[in-house]
Amino acid sequence: MKTESETFVAPWPAVLAEMKDFLDLWFLARGDKARRPSAVRIFISKALVARQELQPHVRRFRASLSGIAGCRIELKATGEAAHRIELEYGR
Repeated sequence: MKTESETFVAPWPAVLAEMKDFLDLWFLARGDKARRPSAVRIFISKALVARQELQPHVRRFRASLSGIAGCRIELKATGEAAHRIELEYGR
């Protein structure tokens, strides 16, 4: 398996639009369905977003990802200083 990762530091909740754009462009650049990832992991930085500020933004973001078929979508918290997306896929 191969993993690609990208970090994001834009302000909350605008960073979610930036992350969605990144995913859309990543899929558009790949083009073929055989290279679809088996997992998309989205890490939200606890240092940048307080727990009480997560909703309703995360709920809308998760709904916007529902069009990504055939792979596992995971949203997790991280103690890192930036938000991050990891895409895991076969070679």
